[in-house]
Amino acid sequence: MRGKKRPQWSTGTVSGIGQRSFTWSAGECDVLAILGQPVMESWESPYMIAMAKSVCAVGGRILEVGFGLGISAAAIDSFPGVVEHVIFEANEQVCGQAGLWSDGAARPTTVYQGFWQDLVDDFPPESFDGILFDCFPLTAAHYRDGEVVEFFPFAHKLLRRGGIFAFYFDCGSSWAEAERGFLADTQPLLEKIGFSSVRFSDVPVSPRKDCPYFWKDRFLLPVATK
Repeated sequence: MRGKKRPQWSTGTVSGIGQRSFTWSAGECDVLAILGQPVMESWESPYMIAMAKSVCAVGGRILEVGFGLGISAAAIDSFPGVVEHVIFEANEQVCGQAGLWSDGAARPTTVYQGFWQDLVDDFPPESFDGILFDCFPLTAAHYRDGEVVEFFPFAHKLLRRGGIFAFYFDCGSSWAEAERGFLADTQPLLEKIGFSSVRFSDVPVSPRKDCPYFWKDRFLLPVATK
Protein backbone atom coordinates (compact mmCIF):
# COMPACT_ATOMS: atom_id res chain seq x y z
CA MET A 1 0.00 0.00 0.00
CA ARG A 2 1.43 3.35 -1.07
CA GLY A 3 0.51 7.00 -1.22
CA LYS A 4 0.11 10.13 0.84
CA LYS A 5 -1.46 9.92 4.27
CA ARG A 6 -4.09 12.58 4.89
CA PRO A 7 -6.78 10.92 7.00
CA GLN A 8 -9.86 13.01 7.68
CA TRP A 9 -12.73 10.54 7.67
CA SER A 10 -13.87 7.63 9.78
CA THR A 11 -15.99 4.58 9.06
CA GLY A 12 -18.98 3.44 11.04
CA THR A 13 -22.46 2.00 11.00
CA VAL A 14 -25.89 3.32 10.05
CA SER A 15 -29.15 2.53 11.87
CA GLY A 16 -27.61 -0.44 13.62
CA ILE A 17 -26.60 -2.16 10.39
CA GLY A 18 -23.05 -3.38 10.82
CA GLN A 19 -20.19 -2.82 8.43
CA ARG A 20 -18.91 -6.24 7.38
CA SER A 21 -16.58 -5.13 4.62
CA PHE A 22 -16.48 -7.72 1.88
CA THR A 23 -19.20 -10.26 2.73
CA TRP A 24 -22.88 -10.22 1.89
CA SER A 25 -25.54 -12.84 2.44
CA ALA A 26 -29.24 -12.86 1.57
CA GLY A 27 -31.33 -10.72 3.90
CA GLU A 28 -28.39 -8.73 5.22
CA CYS A 29 -27.15 -5.31 4.19
CA ASP A 30 -23.55 -4.19 4.65
CA VAL A 31 -23.07 -0.45 5.05
CA LEU A 32 -20.07 1.84 4.71
CA ALA A 33 -20.54 5.23 6.41
CA ILE A 34 -18.17 8.21 6.26
CA LEU A 35 -18.62 11.37 8.32
CA GLY A 36 -21.82 9.80 9.62
CA GLN A 37 -23.26 9.57 6.11
CA PRO A 38 -24.08 6.26 4.35
CA VAL A 39 -21.71 5.99 1.39
CA MET A 40 -22.34 2.51 0.04
CA GLU A 41 -24.58 -0.43 0.81
CA SER A 42 -24.30 -3.98 -0.45
CA TRP A 43 -27.60 -3.91 -2.37
CA GLU A 44 -25.66 -1.73 -4.87
CA SER A 45 -23.72 -4.82 -5.96
CA PRO A 46 -25.39 -5.19 -9.39
CA TYR A 47 -24.48 -1.59 -10.22
CA MET A 48 -20.90 -1.85 -8.99
CA ILE A 49 -20.37 -5.10 -10.89
CA ALA A 50 -21.84 -3.57 -14.06
CA MET A 51 -19.44 -0.62 -13.77
CA ALA A 52 -16.51 -2.98 -13.32
CA LYS A 53 -17.56 -5.03 -16.33
CA SER A 54 -17.73 -1.86 -18.45
CA VAL A 55 -14.24 -0.60 -17.59
CA CYS A 56 -12.69 -4.07 -17.99
CA ALA A 57 -14.09 -4.56 -21.50
CA VAL A 58 -10.68 -4.11 -23.14
CA GLY A 59 -8.65 -5.50 -20.22
CA GLY A 60 -5.25 -4.01 -19.50
CA ARG A 61 -4.49 -1.64 -16.64
CA ILE A 62 -7.45 -0.48 -14.56
CA LEU A 63 -7.72 2.49 -12.18
CA GLU A 64 -10.39 2.40 -9.49
CA VAL A 65 -11.05 5.62 -7.57
CA GLY A 66 -12.76 4.71 -4.30
CA PHE A 67 -12.69 1.23 -2.78
CA GLY A 68 -15.89 1.35 -0.70
CA LEU A 69 -17.04 -2.13 0.28
CA GLY A 70 -14.72 -3.75 -2.24
CA ILE A 71 -17.56 -4.93 -4.50
CA SER A 72 -16.25 -3.41 -7.73
CA ALA A 73 -12.66 -4.28 -6.79
CA ALA A 74 -13.56 -7.95 -6.51
CA ALA A 75 -15.37 -7.78 -9.85
CA ILE A 76 -12.38 -6.12 -11.56
CA ASP A 77 -10.10 -8.75 -10.07
CA SER A 78 -12.23 -11.51 -11.61
CA PHE A 79 -11.58 -10.46 -15.23
CA PRO A 80 -8.66 -12.43 -16.71
CA GLY A 81 -7.87 -9.65 -19.21
CA VAL A 82 -6.91 -7.24 -16.41
CA VAL A 83 -3.11 -7.11 -16.14
CA GLU A 84 -2.90 -4.56 -13.30
CA HIS A 85 -5.33 -2.96 -10.84
CA VAL A 86 -4.58 0.40 -9.22
CA ILE A 87 -6.80 1.68 -6.39
CA PHE A 88 -7.01 5.18 -4.91
CA GLU A 89 -8.68 5.37 -1.48
CA ALA A 90 -8.69 8.43 0.77
CA ASN A 91 -10.17 7.02 3.96
CA GLU A 92 -7.51 5.57 6.25
CA GLN A 93 -9.54 2.66 7.61
CA VAL A 94 -11.07 1.73 4.26
CA CYS A 95 -7.64 1.95 2.66
CA GLY A 96 -6.29 -0.46 5.28
CA GLN A 97 -9.00 -2.95 4.39
CA ALA A 98 -8.26 -2.45 0.69
CA GLY A 99 -4.62 -3.25 1.39
CA LEU A 100 -5.57 -6.46 3.19
CA TRP A 101 -7.87 -7.40 0.33
CA SER A 102 -5.17 -6.73 -2.27
CA ASP A 103 -2.86 -9.26 -0.57
CA GLY A 104 -5.13 -12.04 -1.86
CA ALA A 105 -6.04 -10.51 -5.21
CA ALA A 106 -5.63 -12.57 -8.36
CA ARG A 107 -4.29 -9.61 -10.40
CA PRO A 108 -1.29 -7.45 -9.50
CA THR A 109 -2.89 -4.74 -7.32
CA THR A 110 -1.50 -1.56 -5.78
CA VAL A 111 -3.45 0.53 -3.28
CA TYR A 112 -2.58 4.23 -2.90
CA GLN A 113 -3.83 6.09 0.16
CA GLY A 114 -4.76 9.65 -0.60
CA PHE A 115 -7.24 11.92 -2.31
CA TRP A 116 -7.37 11.52 -6.06
CA GLN A 117 -6.57 15.23 -6.41
CA ASP A 118 -3.18 14.50 -4.79
CA LEU A 119 -2.46 11.32 -6.74
CA VAL A 120 -3.45 11.79 -10.39
CA ASP A 121 -0.38 13.87 -11.28
CA ASP A 122 1.86 10.97 -10.24
CA PHE A 123 0.73 9.07 -13.35
CA PRO A 124 1.65 10.03 -16.92
CA PRO A 125 -0.97 10.53 -19.62
CA GLU A 126 -2.45 7.40 -21.18
CA SER A 127 -1.59 5.22 -18.19
CA PHE A 128 -4.83 3.22 -18.06
CA ASP A 129 -7.20 1.20 -20.23
CA GLY A 130 -10.18 1.59 -17.91
CA ILE A 131 -11.18 3.91 -15.06
CA LEU A 132 -13.97 3.40 -12.52
CA PHE A 133 -14.82 6.43 -10.38
CA ASP A 134 -16.98 6.22 -7.26
CA CYS A 135 -15.75 8.29 -4.32
CA PHE A 136 -17.28 10.19 -1.43
CA PRO A 137 -17.19 13.99 -1.96
CA LEU A 138 -14.84 16.14 0.07
CA THR A 139 -17.29 19.01 0.50
CA ALA A 140 -21.03 19.59 0.65
CA ALA A 141 -20.73 21.56 -2.59
CA HIS A 142 -19.73 18.34 -4.37
CA TYR A 143 -22.38 16.17 -2.75
CA ARG A 144 -24.59 16.06 -5.84
CA ASP A 145 -21.94 15.04 -8.38
CA GLY A 146 -19.51 13.28 -6.02
CA GLU A 147 -16.59 15.27 -7.53
CA VAL A 148 -16.84 13.29 -10.77
CA VAL A 149 -17.32 16.35 -13.00
CA GLU A 150 -14.03 17.74 -11.67
CA PHE A 151 -12.44 14.39 -12.50
CA PHE A 152 -13.64 14.25 -16.16
CA PRO A 153 -10.55 15.97 -17.69
CA PHE A 154 -8.21 13.74 -15.69
CA ALA A 155 -10.07 10.62 -16.79
CA HIS A 156 -9.62 11.64 -20.43
CA LYS A 157 -5.97 12.46 -19.87
CA LEU A 158 -5.16 9.20 -18.05
CA LEU A 159 -6.93 6.89 -20.50
CA ARG A 160 -5.29 5.38 -23.54
CA ARG A 161 -7.11 5.71 -26.87
CA GLY A 162 -10.04 3.30 -26.81
CA GLY A 163 -10.01 3.29 -23.00
CA ILE A 164 -13.27 3.24 -21.05
CA PHE A 165 -14.49 5.47 -18.22
CA ALA A 166 -17.50 4.58 -16.03
CA PHE A 167 -18.69 6.37 -12.93
CA TYR A 168 -21.36 6.52 -10.25
CA PHE A 169 -24.22 8.75 -11.33
CA ASP A 170 -27.37 9.79 -9.51
CA CYS A 171 -29.49 12.90 -9.84
CA GLY A 172 -33.15 13.79 -9.56
CA SER A 173 -35.94 12.07 -7.70
CA SER A 174 -36.96 9.74 -10.53
CA TRP A 175 -35.45 7.75 -13.39
CA ALA A 176 -36.84 10.24 -15.91
CA GLU A 177 -35.13 13.14 -14.12
CA ALA A 178 -31.84 11.22 -13.93
CA GLU A 179 -31.97 10.48 -17.66
CA ARG A 180 -32.82 14.07 -18.56
CA GLY A 181 -30.03 15.39 -16.32
CA PHE A 182 -27.48 13.09 -17.89
CA LEU A 183 -28.47 13.91 -21.47
CA ALA A 184 -28.74 17.66 -20.86
CA ASP A 185 -25.67 18.27 -18.70
CA THR A 186 -23.30 15.33 -18.25
CA GLN A 187 -23.12 13.89 -21.74
CA PRO A 188 -22.31 17.26 -23.39
CA LEU A 189 -19.52 17.85 -20.85
CA LEU A 190 -17.91 14.50 -21.61
CA GLU A 191 -18.14 15.08 -25.35
CA LYS A 192 -16.67 18.59 -25.01
CA ILE A 193 -13.70 17.18 -23.09
CA GLY A 194 -13.00 14.85 -25.99
CA PHE A 195 -14.59 11.45 -25.35
CA SER A 196 -15.47 9.92 -28.72
CA SER A 197 -18.47 7.95 -27.47
CA VAL A 198 -20.78 8.58 -24.51
CA ARG A 199 -23.66 6.22 -23.76
CA PHE A 200 -25.63 4.96 -20.80
CA SER A 201 -27.66 1.97 -19.69
CA ASP A 202 -29.88 1.21 -16.73
CA VAL A 203 -29.07 -1.30 -13.99
CA PRO A 204 -32.01 -2.58 -11.92
CA VAL A 205 -31.45 -2.60 -8.15
CA SER A 206 -33.48 -3.29 -5.01
CA PRO A 207 -32.60 -0.74 -2.29
CA ARG A 208 -33.57 -1.56 1.27
CA LYS A 209 -36.86 0.14 2.06
CA ASP A 210 -35.39 2.62 4.56
CA CYS A 211 -32.30 3.54 2.51
CA PRO A 212 -31.78 7.28 3.11
CA TYR A 213 -29.99 8.16 -0.12
CA PHE A 214 -31.53 6.10 -2.95
CA TRP A 215 -35.13 5.11 -3.67
CA LYS A 216 -35.29 4.46 -7.43
CA ASP A 217 -35.57 0.99 -8.91
CA ARG A 218 -32.52 1.40 -11.14
CA PHE A 219 -29.22 3.23 -11.54
CA LEU A 220 -28.04 5.06 -14.62
CA LEU A 221 -24.66 3.72 -15.74
CA PRO A 222 -22.63 6.18 -17.87
CA VAL A 223 -19.86 4.78 -20.07
CA ALA A 224 -17.51 7.08 -22.00
CA THR A 225 -14.88 5.89 -24.49
CA LYS A 226 -11.79 7.90 -25.40
